[in-house]
Amino acid sequence: MKVHGREYEIVVSVQKTFRGSHSLPARPELHGHLWEVEFSVSGPLDPSTGMVCDMLVLSDFFGPYTRELDNGNLHELPMFQQADELVSLTAKYPTCDTLAHYFLWRITPDFEKDPRFSRLRLCEITVCIWEENKSRRWGRASIRPRGT
Repeated sequence: MKVHGREYEIVVSVQKTFRGSHSLPARPELHGHLWEVEFSVSGPLDPSTGMVCDMLVLSDFFGPYTRELDNGNLHELPMFQQADELVSLTAKYPTCDTLAHYFLWRITPDFEKDPRFSRLRLCEITVCIWEENKSRRWGRASIRPRGT
């Protein structure tokens, strides 16, 4: 869409959360966190709705992908025991970085074949890690296509 002669796109994001425990080499004891995942899509504005996509539809679509991780020990979840090398790295090091990659790997095929999203592009997934009571955000990692 053009605004004052420049090309723009609208990005719509929805957030989902899950709780999960992990350990890392620097902190080897198993401990829990609240994980927040933001899924962002872009596409043209639909003049018949005034939206790129209904956020409730997006939220319903992305929900099952975070629910399948909820309340688990992230090292032991079967979905991380995959042939893809980076996905299997998530079982060893469940970090914001590896989880962002996992969600992109897991969601892309379903997203691309869903006719509701034919005009949309999955443009970014951001994973934030919080203390369990959400008193402190430790950090975040995002994955997106190069050049955006």
